[in-house]
Amino acid sequence: MEKIKIEKGQTLYQCDEPVEYLDIVLTGEIAMTDGTNTEVSLTNGSMIGATYKPGESYAFNYVAKDTTIILRFDYESQDDIVTAVTSTPAVAPAIAAANMEAAKNTLIALSEATDAANDLCKELKYNYNEYQFMCVQLEKAPSKYPLLDVLTAPEPSEALAGWQANICNAFCDNKEELEKSFYPLNVNFCVETVMRAASLGRYFIQELLSVLEFINTTKSTSADFTSEFYDVKSRVGGDSSTSSGAAPTIKNAIDMILAFSGVDSEVADNFRKDVKTYIDVEDRHSHSDEMRRLRRSLCDGFYKIYEEAFYKSLETDHLPVEVQMFFYFGFVDEVMAGEANTEFLYKTVVGWEKDPHGRILSFYDWLVKIYKGEAMPSKNEFDSDWLDYLREEVRNNRMTQKEADKLKEDGRAKVDYEIHNMFMGANKTTHGHLASFVPMFNSQNVIRPLDKCLLTPSNVRASFQKVLDIDYSLFYRPALKSYPEFKIQHFMYNTEIKPYIILMPNIGIRGLMWQEVEGPRKETPAHMMLSIFHTEDLDATVVRMCAFFRWEMCRRIMGVRYSDISEPSLTSEYTNYLQFYRKNGYLSSDAKESIKMALQKARNDYKVVFVADYEKYILNEAQGMSRLNKEAREILFKYCTFSAKYRSLRGSTPQYSQLCEAFKLSQANRLHNLDLTLRKMKSINPDNVAPEVPSEIKFAKL
Repeated sequence: MEKIKIEKGQTLYQCDEPVEYLDIVLTGEIAMTDGTNTEVSLTNGSMIGATYKPGESYAFNYVAKDTTIILRFDYESQDDIVTAVTSTPAVAPAIAAANMEAAKNTLIALSEATDAANDLCKELKYNYNEYQFMCVQLEKAPSKYPLLDVLTAPEPSEALAGWQANICNAFCDNKEELEKSFYPLNVNFCVETVMRAASLGRYFIQELLSVLEFINTTKSTSADFTSEFYDVKSRVGGDSSTSSGAAPTIKNAIDMILAFSGVDSEVADNFRKDVKTYIDVEDRHSHSDEMRRLRRSLCDGFYKIYEEAFYKSLETDHLPVEVQMFFYFGFVDEVMAGEANTEFLYKTVVGWEKDPHGRILSFYDWLVKIYKGEAMPSKNEFDSDWLDYLREEVRNNRMTQKEADKLKEDGRAKVDYEIHNMFMGANKTTHGHLASFVPMFNSQNVIRPLDKCLLTPSNVRASFQKVLDIDYSLFYRPALKSYPEFKIQHFMYNTEIKPYIILMPNIGIRGLMWQEVEGPRKETPAHMMLSIFHTEDLDATVVRMCAFFRWEMCRRIMGVRYSDISEPSLTSEYTNYLQFYRKNGYLSSDAKESIKMALQKARNDYKVVFVADYEKYILNEAQGMSRLNKEAREILFKYCTFSAKYRSLRGSTPQYSQLCEAFKLSQANRLHNLDLTLRKMKSINPDNVAPEVPSEIKFAKL
């Protein structure tokens, strides 16, 4: 006999583990569970193992619901049950009452499982009839499923209404009187009650296992029908919703999503159980250990299902609307989302208009683009792109060069890389609340009306255009080309490369400038992320993302010399300005103190200071509100010059008059040189002028 402490969440015994001990629960609670929907509570006094014979295998898992203390005895024969009760006479009445209570809880679990089996059969029968009717609507021949023609619910166990149930209920209904006046009379009364409870519990467990096996077998054998049913339903549902324009009631969305994804039953059952547990929690943002474990399990299940569902979606032209809501918004369950929110999500996904330029995409559409080879996967957290990753795998002998070459253009492999190396991290980061994040649409995260914070390609494009109207050269990059036929060896021009904006399926507060280019080539687009429901000021968020892009793009172009003042650039001049501001005679003492405070706030990160100044430059300075000191203003105007419209508006102010005049001279000189180049090309070959020259002239006039 020994006392053992079991921590909350720890598994005491696993299914199929041999029975070697009798454990009496002294404090805490142990749950007898199948890991999905069945759970029997074993509280103080309950004896674990008594419902089995020595050497048998446990039929369930036994998991601590709280920190639990157990008293352990060896178990070699039923006489050991008698010894366990008689050796603890002080608590023997509590042991007797608790074991009969545990038998009753098993009986309740049997009743619930029987109801679940009946409901499953009714649902399958109903869906089968509906399936045949829908096939007629679609003018297609329904497939035959002989199992469903003969499917019948199991007969209710005799245990539910027999003498065994009556005895068990009688003991539990009179628990207090028995503990007070019967069990204390003689310890053998306690022994008899424990032995009877063990016998009843064993019988109830066998009946329970039979029903659970029926449910699992039925689900497994009807999986093909379930998948076919939801596929047909999505076609009929899509047609009806288009014609009526009304949002239908979404029910059992999680079943549709799981059936469509085709994940194995263990993943599906665990996810369904976790979702139910999460819905039942009053405070879904709690930071308890139990909630952290639940959130981790939900994340694991969500991403597995998302990945499998994505690949299934490529095989069909008919996506169920619930699955589309899952892809676009992380929607999983109509109860978790709330009725009004579910209706809004439905209407939004049905009426979703894609970006005609293919630059602002939902995350699902982004994965499709990667799968088709139209875009490269994003970098991982170590700043390695897809090709870097393959080279690293070969270098570390985790794959051969032949395998790496084969994977380079493998759409599935690239999607896997994107989900595991960008999606999981960026989805959480854009959400913003890292400690309480789950990737599912949750009504408790809705802090603003959804229609006010929904991001669509049109409103995201409008926000970026507001910045481009001021900082016109934001997405232009220098490029070099030679034209031997015109005897021009080096022609510098600027080319505009718009970024990809990926709308992550969550409700969030942050924008993310994930990477400024794809791979080593500077002529590739940046990747930026926003939550599809963005609860903060979108315009301010976009300005901040553009500021980070400005800094990182300059670093990329300049390489290792990004901070070398002998090579003038945005980053080198800003770094020099912040490093030596104390010695700068053009700055007032107030300006120096302001810079000092800004550096302290940014923890001496020059990029953070620049981002804050860029925000002031776009949001304030361009509107005529002076917020920057002279040095910062000059650097920003030099490298992030106002467009012609804003130069004309601000050019008459004292702060910008000299800057605009200097720019005019520089611009006139540049246009003159470009005009000479264009004339030279026209004189040599008027019908084959390089298109970069007229484009650069147009850019120079911006």
